[in-house]
Amino acid sequence: MSNSSADVSRRKFLGGAAAGVAATAAGSLGCSPPATTTLPERWDREADVVIVGSGTGLVAGLAAAVGGASVVVLEKRSIVGGSTGHSGGVAWIPNNSYMAEEGIEDSREKALEYMQHLSQQQADASLIEAFVDGGREMAQFVAANSPIEWRVSKIMGLTSDYHPEWPGAVPRGRSIEPDVERQGLYGPELIDGLRAGFESAGGKIEVDTPAVRLIAREGSSGEREAIGIEAERNGAPYFVRARRAVVLAAGGYEWNFEMKRHFLRGPTLYTLGAGGNTGDGIRMAQSVGADLRNMNEVWGITVYQAEAEAVREHMLGATLNAEIEKRSPGSIVVNARGERFQNEAADYDSTWRSYFTWENWGDLGYRNLPAYVLFDAKTRRNRTIAGMKHDAELPAWVKSAASLEALANKLGIDPLGLAKTVARFNAFALDGRDPDYQRGVSAYDRYGTNDVSITLGTLDEPPYYGAEIAAADLGTCGGAHVNANAQVLDPYGKVIGRLYASGNNAGVGSPGSSYGGGGGTIGPAMTFSFIAGRHATTLQPWE
Repeated sequence: MSNSSADVSRRKFLGGAAAGVAATAAGSLGCSPPATTTLPERWDREADVVIVGSGTGLVAGLAAAVGGASVVVLEKRSIVGGSTGHSGGVAWIPNNSYMAEEGIEDSREKALEYMQHLSQQQADASLIEAFVDGGREMAQFVAANSPIEWRVSKIMGLTSDYHPEWPGAVPRGRSIEPDVERQGLYGPELIDGLRAGFESAGGKIEVDTPAVRLIAREGSSGEREAIGIEAERNGAPYFVRARRAVVLAAGGYEWNFEMKRHFLRGPTLYTLGAGGNTGDGIRMAQSVGADLRNMNEVWGITVYQAEAEAVREHMLGATLNAEIEKRSPGSIVVNARGERFQNEAADYDSTWRSYFTWENWGDLGYRNLPAYVLFDAKTRRNRTIAGMKHDAELPAWVKSAASLEALANKLGIDPLGLAKTVARFNAFALDGRDPDYQRGVSAYDRYGTNDVSITLGTLDEPPYYGAEIAAADLGTCGGAHVNANAQVLDPYGKVIGRLYASGNNAGVGSPGSSYGGGGGTIGPAMTFSFIAGRHATTLQPWE
């Protein structure tokens, strides 16, 4: 749309039948400046649907564009894809058609049973049903309208559900990924495919265009509806009119440590999330009165503290090295007392919570922070430590010693406590069972095999190695409260007009608090993005 045709005279709404409201958060917790009572003097661009964020939000764009709407995506960074772009590219979709093609049985009923347990009572039943019913359709829609062809995940091997022993679980098949030739992580292929489909359907993406303010108007009876976005382009305000709807898909708040400090269960200083994820979408939703949900949750993982600290100041994501390596036989995780406190081979999201056991006497604090992962020489020969193979030099923050006592002293662990713990663990490993933390019991721990030695082995061959680890995240997963149509709700359950949210700035989660399986972040995000984009096309343009 040309600037001349987009010019709109300045109009005041409070004196008439409607009042213009444009507000965003002045502070990181969502305090809004006084609402403006006027529209912009002119709109620089307009589209039927405006989407904030180019990760899984591209699915909303694809759905809306295929539905006949004009769509523009505003991306804060210079690259498209958000956290999804450097993810595994796996989507967890129960009862998908691709598992059926391989003869893997699933059903709506089994999926709902599993999901109900997974939600930990932090998700409305309507959201769980919307995900289970919409996910299968979303995956088929993406395949039909983009270059993406799906397959049952190879990355996940034999265990895609992270709790395969739960009622309703299906050990393999619910995780799907782009069907590509190369080995590795498929986030780039997922984003490239979504982008190609979106742009082929007529959608437009504007990079280096951060959204800074949600523009809304208020009717005579007080109802609000989103009508556009004030963004920033080349250092100047850039106003984009949304004739039908705005979809917030701007990621979580994993790089906003003020929000993390006030909302999360415990300190989470490190993340794998994209550097642009600072809670923008959440604050924009708050500015027009959105309710919040699931704000106390993250997609949890474990990282090497020193490795993650070195890249944090550059807003670069940590690695999964610690999360992968602590599962190895001949390794354990302990606190400063030398005590084990987790099943080291369990899924990363469930494990995250184990760091935050609260000590309710003395100085108070988290009993299991700081924490350390320890290895022996067998692990060094057969596995990686800090991502390094046995013949590579380890980073200086990985300590080594000829005895457990010496290693404990280097790391600041109680030597007597550690000696007791290791003796007990070695006896369990020799017996092939871990009655303290059930390591190796779940098929997930054993990579879907019957071989418990894949994860359970003695820690008894010097030299010994150790490094401090920390609770971290793949991203946060709380945000604007939405209904089954992905419409944003206010604290009284009323729809805020023309405003949708999906992904990690929506309060959906898994739906709920826990991780369903491989791709458990991307599957729900893509599904509610699809739901949002499709529903937005049913709205009539505002006047």
